[in-house]
Amino acid sequence: MAKISPKPGRKCCVCSKPCLRVSKYCPQCSKLYHRMRNKLFPPKTVKAIWDHVRRNGYVCYYTGMSLDTEDPKSPWYCVFDHWIPGDSRKVVLTSSLLNDMKSDLTEDEFWSTVFQLADFKRLHIKIKKRKPIYWDRLNRGQLSGNRGGNRGQLPIW
Repeated sequence: MAKISPKPGRKCCVCSKPCLRVSKYCPQCSKLYHRMRNKLFPPKTVKAIWDHVRRNGYVCYYTGMSLDTEDPKSPWYCVFDHWIPGDSRKVVLTSSLLNDMKSDLTEDEFWSTVFQLADFKRLHIKIKKRKPIYWDRLNRGQLSGNRGGNRGQLPIW
């Protein structure tokens, strides 16, 4: 398949980089547009993601770090995270690594877990166990081997 080159003079409607010849987007934004379209995100969600990219560029919503938009195998690859697990009304950009870590947690549960782990590592403070609100893996067939590194097994804690 032939690569489509940018059209001179036209700017991307999101990031102002040179546009593709047949698009209102640059190559980077065009890729994101197609990924969002394939996910069937609601229009408000798509607008919020574009607003984030316009304001901040391709950076993680949670950490502000730059995201890789080229290499899907990179831990820093730009992916979508459902801010509330399973709810497409608020989706944010994050890295593949952070998205895997956050998994079925809300943002508050995620940061609480991160801080508790840090406190345990540095200060040996016990971790308080709380069942995450959206943790329903057994009922969703998540142990069938389609998520996480502990495929097909119960969690180890």
